Order: sequence, then structure tokens, then C-alpha cells
Amino acid sequence: MLDLYNKLEKIVNAKYISNDIYVRHAYSRNVDLVLQGVPDIVIRPKDAEEISEILKVANEENIAVIPRGAGICEFGGSKPIGDNGIVLDLKRMNKILNLDEENLIVTVEAGISWGKLNEYLCHYGLYTGCMGPGSGMSASIGGGISHHSVGGGGCAKYGACTNQLVSLEVVLPTGEIIETGSQANRFSKIPFNRFGNGPDLAGIFCGDNGIFGVKAKISLQVFPKPEFADYKTFLMPRKSAETAAQIMADIRNKGIDVYDAMFIPDVVIGVGSPQGLFPLWDHIKKKRGIFFYTIEANSEIELKEKTKQIDSIISNTKSEYLGPEISNGNIAKWHYKEQGHWQFYHNLWGMFPSMQPLTAECFCTINAFPEILRDIDQWDLEHNEDMQKIFNITKIRPISGSGPVVLIDGTNVEITAGFVSFWGYYEDEFHEIIEETNLKLWKSLLERLIKHGTQWYMMGDFMSRLMVDIGAYSAEFYNLMKSIKKRLDPKMILSRGKFNFWGEK
Repeated sequence: MLDLYNKLEKIVNAKYISNDIYVRHAYSRNVDLVLQGVPDIVIRPKDAEEISEILKVANEENIAVIPRGAGICEFGGSKPIGDNGIVLDLKRMNKILNLDEENLIVTVEAGISWGKLNEYLCHYGLYTGCMGPGSGMSASIGGGISHHSVGGGGCAKYGACTNQLVSLEVVLPTGEIIETGSQANRFSKIPFNRFGNGPDLAGIFCGDNGIFGVKAKISLQVFPKPEFADYKTFLMPRKSAETAAQIMADIRNKGIDVYDAMFIPDVVIGVGSPQGLFPLWDHIKKKRGIFFYTIEANSEIELKEKTKQIDSIISNTKSEYLGPEISNGNIAKWHYKEQGHWQFYHNLWGMFPSMQPLTAECFCTINAFPEILRDIDQWDLEHNEDMQKIFNITKIRPISGSGPVVLIDGTNVEITAGFVSFWGYYEDEFHEIIEETNLKLWKSLLERLIKHGTQWYMMGDFMSRLMVDIGAYSAEFYNLMKSIKKRLDPKMILSRGKFNFWGEK
């Protein structure tokens, strides 16, 4: 291992590589609390050329490389599977390289956060459309493209962040550097279009969860932020999920251009309000689900017409309008005006101190999500015995349900189903039964959701292998994906173990 370290140290400055035990353990987890893999080495390249040299050495030494953006992912996406490998930390690559105001395209290094990029763009009256994931204040652009991320804001209008992609600079697992889209033409001076010059090879790296290449540079469309906006929040009646689904479906069926539409389930309000998490709703007696929308427009006339159209839909549902100001409970205004989209999205996770999320981020159709939420409640009842094992130690039962249900492009929504539980270490003692039960419950819930036909975008270690283990992929689809992987990465260097391509369990 020392020989490997010495080879890598020749590629980057010595202060950007470490095999220190404390550093390695700091990179052994993501958001989840039960998956851990300690790398052998952590390294921070500065550009595509250094990434290329690192991957060439890894191929020579036959050692795994795990790309890591900000490490905000779930399912163990940016840590090793097992205790080995090189974590390729892209945080140094956080520059804005060019803003083409004439063509409304920004080019950045892949390690920059959505928060930093949008802070820069706001000085030009621009934004990225989809603001990235709900953790976008710190989440990296490269990670968002690797996951088809949604959730941060603007998803009903712009869809997943990959919809904005124009071109990529990608380092292939064997070290070759390619560009996609308009930049596949060596004579193109600026990135301006994703499609053309042959097949859309950028699509291979969108949602690949880091298995096909390392993103180095990313060019995105950016958009002028409209001058006018309106935002309203409503307390849902009984059967709040069904009501919210009907509102979302009507918005799409009537072709209303909405920036955001979000349903916050009853469980979030009912459990979170007594904990003081939602002081703006303390005055609400009936702790039921909340629905809010945001619309944008280029004129007051356009804004009023859009507001009128959506309000006419909601008025038939017996929903209660909470008022125009944040102090009235209008979380929609805070969400849009105060950048609350990056402070609020994962509100089911963290209701009690020291509880951590075991989540399931996936897409489904609008009309499917109420049944999925009901089935999560049923799953919870069926697994009460396992839940009690944790309660017997902690005196707090794990909480299952879903965070916000977010309207994205088309008639699709994103749901953040899952449960919160405790670490195996509780009150200075390790409880193996907690760790074992957490894994058992997580796998069970994920499998349940897979069989609803949900579409997974953040897959990582755990989810990618579970899809294969339970036979969710057709043999033809899986074999094609595996053949592409073998062609690009003959030694399975990059993100080794994901999707069971390496053959490990």
C-alpha cells in the first residue's frame, strides 16, 4: 500500500492526499447510519488530468476508486463497499469556469455546490432552474448529475437537474478524457447543445451513480429569474394525500405552468409540530397535511391569471388557505423568498436528536403516491415486532412515513419514504441488535417500494445491489448495462461493487 501511496503522491501535491486513519474514517460514511466502508487512501485532484493519472495508477494496481462529490448521498453512494480503495474527493474542483450570458450557459467544475453556483448566478438575475437536490446548499453539481437529482426547488417547472445538461467533460475509468454534446466536435468553441454529433453519450453518465466515468466539467443551461412570483400554502382536509394528488393532477391536466408544488404528509406535521419544528403552524388546531405551490410570471397580469387558475382547483377541495405571510403559516413564501428549499426538504429526518434517516428516494406517478404512502403505514404495522426491539433500548420507536412529495416534470412526483432510527451506538454502548434490525427493516421497506414499480435515481451501494438481488431488472437490461460497464471499465475499477458487476455480495 505504501508503494501505491507514493505513486499517487507524485500526481497531486502532498497536502491533497492522506492515509491517516482519522481522515479515512471521516470518509467512511455518507448520510446513512448503517453502511460503512473505510478507504485505504483519500485524494483530492485539481482537474481532469490529475483524475486521469490517478485512474491509470488504480488500473495498474487493480484497486477500486470511489468518486465523491459532497458526500450528501444516501445508500452509501460515495464510500467504499467494504474496507478498501481510493476515495476520489472532488471538493477542490469547485470553480465557475465561464458564464455565457448571451447563450445562457454556465460551465463549472463538478465539485462545486448548487448553493455556491446559484449564489453567483443571482447577481446576474439567473438561476439553474432545478436547484439540485434538497441538500443543494452543499451538494455538488457532479453528484446531482450522477443521480438525476430533484428536490431543491423549481422541479415542477424544470424537472430533474439533468434536463438542464448541455455538455460534460468526463474521465473514463481507464483514464481517457472525453467531451460530450456540442463539444464532441473539436472545432466547437463553446458548449451550446447536448444533442447532435451522433448519439447522446452524455446520457450514459446521467444517473450512472458514478460507475461509468468521473465528471470533471459540466455545462448547464441557466434561466432568467422572472420578476413576479406568488406562493400560497393550504391546510389539507381529510384524506390529504388523495386531495394533494388530485390538485397536482389537475394542474398538469390544465397545463398550468407551476414552479413548485409540494405536499407535506400528515405524519411530518403530526410528529414534528409537538417537537417545535414548525412554529409557524402552532396556531393550527388540526395537524393535517400541508400543500403549497409557487408560480412565476413575467407580468402581473400573467401572475394573476395563473394564481386564479390554481386557486380555482384548490377551492373545490375544502382546503384551508393559511394567509399571505410567513407568520400566517405560508411556508411557500419562506421556501421561495428565503431559500427555504435548502433548509426544509428532508424534514421527516431529524425530528428527534440523534435519530438518523434510512430513506428511499424515488419517483412515481402522481396517482400512485397516495397508495404508496398507505402501504408504508401498513408496512410499519407489519414490522411492529422489529420496531419494538429498538424501542426496548431507546424508549423511542422508529418513525416511518414520507417526507415531502414533490411534483417534478410530467405527471411524476418524487417521494422521500423511509424511517428514522438510532445508531448502533446508543448511550455509550454498542447494541448490535439495533444495527441488525435497522438493516433488516431498511431492506424490507426498499423491496416493498421496488415492487410498487417506483423509479430509483439515487442508488449507491445498497440500492443498486438490492435491485439486482431481487431480480428487479430484466436479464436483457442488466446484461446490457453490465456489458457497457465492462467495455468502459475492464477491471471494474470505478465504484467497484455497485450493481453487483464485480460479483460481490
